[in-house]
Amino acid sequence: MFYLIANYPKSFLAALLFHIVVAIIFVSNFQFSDTQITPPQVDVVQATTIDEEQVLAELAALKALEEKKRKAEHDRLKRLDKEAERARKEREKEQRRLKELEKKRKKELERQKKLERERKLAEKKKREAEKQRKIAERKQREADRKRKEADIKRKEADRQRRLAEKARKEAESRRALELEKQRKAVEERKRAEAERKRAEEIERRAKEKALKAIEEQQRIDDEKARQRALAEEERKLASSRSKTAQKIVNRYKYLIQKQVKNNWRMRNVEAGSHCDVFVRMMPTGDVLNVEARNCVGGKIFKRSVEDAVRAAAPLPLPPDKSLFSQFREITFKFDPKK
Repeated sequence: MFYLIANYPKSFLAALLFHIVVAIIFVSNFQFSDTQITPPQVDVVQATTIDEEQVLAELAALKALEEKKRKAEHDRLKRLDKEAERARKEREKEQRRLKELEKKRKKELERQKKLERERKLAEKKKREAEKQRKIAERKQREADRKRKEADIKRKEADRQRRLAEKARKEAESRRALELEKQRKAVEERKRAEAERKRAEEIERRAKEKALKAIEEQQRIDDEKARQRALAEEERKLASSRSKTAQKIVNRYKYLIQKQVKNNWRMRNVEAGSHCDVFVRMMPTGDVLNVEARNCVGGKIFKRSVEDAVRAAAPLPLPPDKSLFSQFREITFKFDPKK
């Protein structure tokens, strides 16, 4: 055995590594076979209404998932069996190769001294490397210490910088507050000035409005006085016109009575005979309707008066057409003795 190790170290290490891998595969396969597959926990959700089709669909999905997991596990086990078989064949092949190596043992023993020298040289190099590693570690520790000190200084510098930044911000904040106070004071002064100007403007407008009101009142009073004067003048003119018109109306009513009386044909009447004559006429003086009312003297007298009115048509009217409204319907007293 030592002969093989001495003469064929690389082959021996390869064979040893192969056997270790095969052992790990068998141990893993054994542990996996003993491991129970824990089905996924399904949270139970309480619901007032359960859709049967949804439940069946979820059960089918879970069943398909379990089937997929069983198939995957079966495929994995099958693959592990193949790998174990391949490892067995490799192990047998390696055993055959080791037998061949045994045959070469003598040659390997001859190389043992050489390998021992190489090993001692490698150990020496390893010790030297370990020494250099320790030196490097010591230097690394020193560098780490310096780095930590630098970090501490940097952190202190950062802390000082943050303090300075905080102080700067506080100063800026105080300055901003002071500026804000100044701005508010300026705005307050401007607002007070605007209020004063607005009050002055309101006072000026009030004075102008009062002056305009006085002027307007004076104008209204003057206009009222003028209107009163005009009204008085109109009243006087109207009174004068009314009197004149009344005189004309009375005159033409007298002319109508006279014309009716001239057309009255009955001569022998009882003493005291009279009628109130109602006449409706057109603007031309033609009679539309005539009615003798409250007659004293009998029906013949009444009819004779009505006939006299019709015979007198067209009745005389004033030339001023505006006075016709007082002649559209008139009533006058007919007394043949007057």
